Amino acid sequence: MELREVRLREMLDAREVRAFRQRALLEKYHRTLVSFTMNIAGPVKNSALILQGYLEGLELLRMQLAPFPILHFEETRRATGNEALFVVDGPAGEVKRLACQIEEADGLGRLFDMDVLAPDGRKLDRSEVGLPPRRCLLCSGPAAECASRRVHTVEELQGRTQAVLRGHFQSRFADQTAALAVRSLLYEVSVTPKPGLVDRANAGAHPDMDFYTFLRSASSLTPWFRDMALQGIRFSGASPAAVFQALNYAGRQAERAMLRATGGVNAHKGAIFSMGLLCGGAGRLYGQGAPLRAERLLGECAALAENSRRDPSARTAGERLYQAHGVGGVRGEAAAGFPLVRTVGLPLLKTLLEEGCSPDDAGGIVLLHLMARAEDTCWMSRAGHQQWQLGREQLRQALSGDPRPDRAFRAALDAEFIRHNWSAGGCADLLAVCWMLLFLESSGDEHA
Repeated sequence: MELREVRLREMLDAREVRAFRQRALLEKYHRTLVSFTMNIAGPVKNSALILQGYLEGLELLRMQLAPFPILHFEETRRATGNEALFVVDGPAGEVKRLACQIEEADGLGRLFDMDVLAPDGRKLDRSEVGLPPRRCLLCSGPAAECASRRVHTVEELQGRTQAVLRGHFQSRFADQTAALAVRSLLYEVSVTPKPGLVDRANAGAHPDMDFYTFLRSASSLTPWFRDMALQGIRFSGASPAAVFQALNYAGRQAERAMLRATGGVNAHKGAIFSMGLLCGGAGRLYGQGAPLRAERLLGECAALAENSRRDPSARTAGERLYQAHGVGGVRGEAAAGFPLVRTVGLPLLKTLLEEGCSPDDAGGIVLLHLMARAEDTCWMSRAGHQQWQLGREQLRQALSGDPRPDRAFRAALDAEFIRHNWSAGGCADLLAVCWMLLFLESSGDEHA
């Protein structure tokens, strides 16, 4: 949207036109009228960000007016600002109360101006619904007094307005991203059956945890995934190394929260790393104004993961396998941009769901295809490198004959893994990444 400064004469003309339309609608319908505009200081009254705020206010107003029939609606979107008029078949006092709820409770409410006119043309005052006068955007003093005395400069008001709008939508994006990350983890653990993994039917080869352990763990990670998305936005113009340092700190806090929630059980350590990259990468793309497409997001993950350093002194199974066999595990997969997710997991998941497969069947089939190709250090450490290679090759052969194995096949494989104490935890994390990318792309389409 092209930004344009408007002259005082244009603003006065716009107000006169609005007042004319208000009178005409009141004379025609003899019903309550709602006039919605934005409180925007300065000569620039419209922009992509201001329009986004207006559209949110419009949606909120429609929701609040839902109890009453809307007899007429019209709007204009001009350089002088965005305006909407509703004719509502409802008592003016109740409509005013509902409109004021938005102005008082919503994060953008101070920027909304929702005037309510009674059928006789009288403009209702906030005091009629028990509310004090509106407060100043900057100092929280009486807004009318600050405006009449010109206590604050236009530049100060403009800066605060932009900060309110940006902060609101950044926070909204971070909330949505965190919710999708947790949703992805819940979808992954809910897929049943899975070879040796915790699902709704059993604990697999993990006697120290169960389905509810994963629910507690996933829910504890919500604020940290949110923080990772915000860090991505905050450092959207910085180097990937700077972003990774912020994500690394948040990730350690997330691990602490997980262990507190599970009583010391490691349910999601690998997933915190992968989901942290996705949340941070999504935040970077949002901050840059780029679309949330899987290819671009996986590229961001690769750039961030390159800054993850191995610790040769660590006594983890993954580090031992890396030293002995050069197996990269989740770090190597992430640094390469999750190639198996990009070329195998996500395309197959989309195809299966489009064909009508349930999340259980689609997720279970995708998991097996990932297991047949990935270097899963969890499975490898439990089975041994040679046995893992043999098992993976047998799975490849089975999938070449039947690429979409049924539930009975997956249940039999689950029983075999449980018997041998094997678990494909690394591939479970990759399945969660597939779900997350699918959800993020769908979310991006809804808000495009």
